[in-house]
Amino acid sequence: MSLAELLPLAGALSAPAFFLLFALASLGSPLLALLCLTVGQLRSTQYIEAYARRLLRMALTAALPALLAVAVSAGVAAYKVRWLADWVLASPLGPSLFAVAGLAFFASLLTLRLSRPSSRHARQNNPLGQAFILSALALAVIWLALALAASLLEQAQSVLRALNEGPISVARLIPPDASALPPLFWTALAALAPLCTACSGALSMEYLIALRDREPFGREALAQMLRIAARGALRSGLLAVAFLPVLWTHLHELPALPGGLQAARFMLGLAGASALLLCLCAGVVSHSNRPWTHSLAVHLGLAAIWLGLTALLCVALLHFYGV
Repeated sequence: MSLAELLPLAGALSAPAFFLLFALASLGSPLLALLCLTVGQLRSTQYIEAYARRLLRMALTAALPALLAVAVSAGVAAYKVRWLADWVLASPLGPSLFAVAGLAFFASLLTLRLSRPSSRHARQNNPLGQAFILSALALAVIWLALALAASLLEQAQSVLRALNEGPISVARLIPPDASALPPLFWTALAALAPLCTACSGALSMEYLIALRDREPFGREALAQMLRIAARGALRSGLLAVAFLPVLWTHLHELPALPGGLQAARFMLGLAGASALLLCLCAGVVSHSNRPWTHSLAVHLGLAAIWLGLTALLCVALLHFYGV
């Protein structure tokens, strides 16, 4: 596969990567807020709790475009892909659980955003407890999404092989099975957690920069919250990069696609470079005395993680057609 063939593929996947960025940021916001609030229990500072509260509010804003994209994609797939209804009807428990967990997560974010607790109920509305519940729901959504994606891709590969056999062929129905997960399933789940928090940290820096003129921020409060967001993005990005060598060692499992191995290696290297660029931009913001003046680094970090997600989607697509 040449570079001229690879660039249109990456361009086509940039739009799904854009909505995936919002979905991962929404799921990672409670995880990052829980980490910040846990650290805040050891350090008596009000900025960590203030940042965590805004992070939980941002999760709903990020979830709206992601939920819209999922709904539109599901509707188009149900209309265009005829075998998808048979796959869902064969084992409706998995898709139903994913839909219920996703809607419960969105409803919890909406309730948190619309609630205005009084000072008398401040203890009952502890942000640490809210972040813990939302984190448990986010992890459940990620687990179900990975399990369903693995089963759906296996079914799609079965249908594709049947179509290549001839004009009349039968594809084997493969319902979702939680007992037959891929070998790298738990590694992918462990890698997705820091990736979600890195997306959340990068998007929260953009969120704080955008709201600096509309919320009653003091310069010190804005500077501290931007540094907290940058440190979260930096550490999560470094932890996510540590899983890329595991993926690199499994790229030899692309047997049939001509030039697919070289293209996958190029895209995986691009994803690693994008993650390092995000870490560099986050490091600049976290070590600055006036972090609100580094809006270019904030924008560049968000663009870098968008580019990295596009590259990872290209690797996934090459793996799908190569296996």
